[in-house]
Amino acid sequence: MTICPNCGAEIENDVTRCPYCGFINKEGAEKKFNADLKDIQDDIAETKKEPKKALVKGFSGGTKTILITLGVLLLIAVLLFAELMRETRNKPKIFLSDKDRAYASAYTETVGVQLTEAFENEDISLMARIYDKAYSEDRVSIWGVPHYEAAYASSCYMKLKQCLSDLDKGPIDKKEAEELTYCCFYFYYKAYGEDGAGIFDPIRENEIIPVITERLGFTEADMEAFKEKVYSAPYVNRSKVYSTTKKYFKNYK
Repeated sequence: MTICPNCGAEIENDVTRCPYCGFINKEGAEKKFNADLKDIQDDIAETKKEPKKALVKGFSGGTKTILITLGVLLLIAVLLFAELMRETRNKPKIFLSDKDRAYASAYTETVGVQLTEAFENEDISLMARIYDKAYSEDRVSIWGVPHYEAAYASSCYMKLKQCLSDLDKGPIDKKEAEELTYCCFYFYYKAYGEDGAGIFDPIRENEIIPVITERLGFTEADMEAFKEKVYSAPYVNRSKVYSTTKKYFKNYK
């Protein structure tokens, strides 16, 4: 406490004016001035730091965003490259030179003769081998040769037999379930086609329909309802079969 020099009242040291007469208390006024001045100086110092903080934060946040974006783009690029490799790995070669085109022409002509003979003998295994050799080993497109559709169906059936032989040995993986579903749907509708329907009808009745009804849970009425989605007379549209069955393999049990 201190005494006001003007009115003699007892006042606190820190007050800037006497509460009784209003006289300025020099000691309190100086303390208040110094405190206010320090607050202003602190505010100025913090303000000077803000741009630096913002800059550092901006660099840090921006770098993080850039790295995340680059990581996502890299992942997308890897996935696209992997899909491209998968799509092109077994695709036929594109023949550009006269020599290559002559080779492809002679190849398809030979295959046409071989397939015709195998088809007449109803040799599913041989038709499958001819088809697989053309696409998997020699990578020559034989689309359009006599009995091409029957050859493709034969190739699918041989793959299907591998799946069917393992059905009761234990659970099958996603890839096998997808392949099994696709082949079952394909063979069911193959009976409507003109090329090889007679050969594949017994397979459809004795092997395919039981799997469709018992393992995939579809009735023949269900399959008839799907027909318009996959059948483009006189052939079964394989792309439509794939897109239609892709979501149904999960039904497998």
